[in-house]
Amino acid sequence: MPEPLKNMVDREVVEDIARRIAAADGSFDPRSFIDDVMAELPDLELKPRIEAIARRIAAGLSDDYRDALHTVVAVAKAEPPIGGFAAWPLCTFVEVFGVDDPEASLPAMEHLTKRASCEFAIRPFLRDHWDQAYAHLMAFTEHEDEAVRRLPSEGTRPRLPWGAGVPRLKEDPGPGLALIERLRHDPSDTVRRSVANHLNDISKDHPAVVVETINRWAADDPPVDRRLATHALRTLVKRGDAGALEALGFTTEAAVSVGPFSVSPTRIEMGDRLELEVELRSTASETQRLVVDFVIHHVNASGGLSPKVFKWTTIDLQPGEQVVLRKRRPIQHASTRTYHAGRHRVELLVAGSVVAEGTFDVAV
Repeated sequence: MPEPLKNMVDREVVEDIARRIAAADGSFDPRSFIDDVMAELPDLELKPRIEAIARRIAAGLSDDYRDALHTVVAVAKAEPPIGGFAAWPLCTFVEVFGVDDPEASLPAMEHLTKRASCEFAIRPFLRDHWDQAYAHLMAFTEHEDEAVRRLPSEGTRPRLPWGAGVPRLKEDPGPGLALIERLRHDPSDTVRRSVANHLNDISKDHPAVVVETINRWAADDPPVDRRLATHALRTLVKRGDAGALEALGFTTEAAVSVGPFSVSPTRIEMGDRLELEVELRSTASETQRLVVDFVIHHVNASGGLSPKVFKWTTIDLQPGEQVVLRKRRPIQHASTRTYHAGRHRVELLVAGSVVAEGTFDVAV
């Protein structure tokens, strides 16, 4: 398994932060900071590690929030630039300690988010100071720095992973859409990908809104980046949503005959590869552009089944054409999934519909 991400927040990172803060504020005690943080880290996961560092930063700076914030911003502005996991606690400092002072905290994010995204830090401000926070994000959409332009999109995602909930963003996608409308043709791939992820979040609660938005953007001159549209509609495509499939030019009702669907081996141990094979033949009189996916219904801890859709391929199938498709997937524990012993079901999806299925047993 890969190295746990939390281990990236180590002594080297803590010492880097300490040096930089001490350079910006001569009263800061770097040695005490390092000792105190390192005593906490072993028992903490990733985000709690970042928050612990932010709290130790606050403890070592002035009791006056604005004075402490001045030092934190100075560290973010200093050269060579701080980055990665060393920069993240600067944003968390504002998230944890600055919510009662939006007048100072929100402008500071312009500088902090260039070093580590303030996507988490902005959330409590959207919750408690909507008008002020939203006004700053609207202005940020026109910023010269792509990291600052990304914040309005990423920070208002309705289902931002690890982000504090902001119920109004899930209930009403309108404010978020107004921001990403301004960013849909952004020159930065990173910003446009955030726009796509924002739309994908919306699609889980308001699918028709996202399909309508993508269709409207496709009529732009120039049309919206197809990669953005594809990424934005990925969840709906996996669900077989007809509107999403049609928006991307895919066939919504497949005319195919399905040969044997092979799932092998039938018994798998951790680290083995699952091998899928199927034969498809077109029964249509015209070319079909087909999305082919598969679903693994994983056995969960309670013995039930939990489905997960995986991408396989897209194909242009000519009238009468016959193809054999093969797919291999490793079966191994991951940070987002633990395999449990038992019979797992596999379903083959063509144009969003189940056309064949098989099973395999997992031994752990």
